Amino acid sequence: MSERFEQWEGRTVNGRLPLQNYLGGSDHGAVYLTVMQSGAGESEKAVIKLIPADAVDAEKQLLRWRVARELSHLNLIRIFEAGRCELDGTALLYVVEEHAEENLSQILPERALTAEEARVMLPPILRALQYVHAKGFVHGHIQPSNILAIGDQVKLSSDALVAAGDRSQGARKTSAYDPPEAAIGAVSTAADVWQLGMTLVEALTQRLPAWDRAPSSAPEVPPGLPKPFREIAAHCLQVDPAKRWTVAEISARLESDRVGSELVEAARPVQTSVQAGKAAAVRAISGERKVSAKWPYVLGLTAAVAVGFFLIARPKPSSAPAGIRSTQDQQPAENSQSAQAPTQPQSKPSLATPGKVEVKGATPGPGGDKKASATADQSGVVLRVMPQVSPSARRTIQGRVKVRVKVEVDAAGNVEKAELESAGPSKYFSRLALEAARGWKFSPAQAGESGAREWKLQFAFSRANTEVSAVRTKR
Repeated sequence: MSERFEQWEGRTVNGRLPLQNYLGGSDHGAVYLTVMQSGAGESEKAVIKLIPADAVDAEKQLLRWRVARELSHLNLIRIFEAGRCELDGTALLYVVEEHAEENLSQILPERALTAEEARVMLPPILRALQYVHAKGFVHGHIQPSNILAIGDQVKLSSDALVAAGDRSQGARKTSAYDPPEAAIGAVSTAADVWQLGMTLVEALTQRLPAWDRAPSSAPEVPPGLPKPFREIAAHCLQVDPAKRWTVAEISARLESDRVGSELVEAARPVQTSVQAGKAAAVRAISGERKVSAKWPYVLGLTAAVAVGFFLIARPKPSSAPAGIRSTQDQQPAENSQSAQAPTQPQSKPSLATPGKVEVKGATPGPGGDKKASATADQSGVVLRVMPQVSPSARRTIQGRVKVRVKVEVDAAGNVEKAELESAGPSKYFSRLALEAARGWKFSPAQAGESGAREWKLQFAFSRANTEVSAVRTKR
């Protein structure tokens, strides 16, 4: 069945939902990128999931999707529609949902979340769960692949919701995230809490807690888990469902930790300028150096930047092409300089290497991005279109995020083709850079020039501004 799913790429569901890109699946279903037409006639990117309609509970599944479509919460993936279709004689159910840029399962193979990242990830998840539970539903599948990022929001999937207490599924195959009672088909809000505890441990350690699945023993919560997550995980992973914390109790514990941290910070004695000066002198004499506490990766997840933290910008896998460095590979000096002050725009082009002309420019940070500048210069660039970065996303940057785009230019100076040469650590910023590059304009071809000309654009995003450099590599 999985092979047939891949072959359906390029087909259309019910004459209006194109199966554009096969995103993944199994023998039980497949997910594709698609587009929907809005009421204003504009297209909107979405995902469509297909599953065989021959299952015994197919009608119940369709009903669940249609009920979930009526739910609306900022941190819950929206369901646009659900229905039946047929491809090559195969009866299928489909559900169309919001398109998410990334999910937590894509981050964890590369690194664990920091405690600060976990602090901004948990609240939106808890709010979504509290809403779902209040509506009489259970999520049932809380795990990293179902914690998603859309723009600067963290969201939970919603296509597997079931009514609390629903035993229609009976005994089923359990996953590593399921509580002991899942083996008999029990569905409850306490099961969601257990799954949240398992996911929290994995997010902070890159592995699930050790557990022999014996009915009387609870998973082993790692002792090194930071405060307050060890306590939260321990109360989530109680074998007896009645002893597990509720979502409200987890939220309250998280809030008390936040308030406590703020009180401790506020109670710290304030140094006078004289005291600070003496302390600085002592450090200078003794040779003491303050170690930077910067996070090595860009974040993108808060309730307002909530996904930004791990999902908007994650580290580039080690398989990046040789010679291209991702954010974590930059030299410390470079990161230090970018954090101290915004780089000043260079009004004059600089010569990079013989035969290559480089033009540099920069736009200010939050609240000051310029969309485009149309000033012809000696380098041959006529119009520079700058990426539009949201202030919330820019505030998550540590150091600089670099994206390289290669563009082919026609005789009139228009960009014919643009493609990522180095995507950098974040899909969000690479998408912005690619979109901006397509709008650039160059000087028309000179007499004697034939064929496509090629330029390489490098976008460097920082908290202070966005810098861009252009190098002509093919005449």
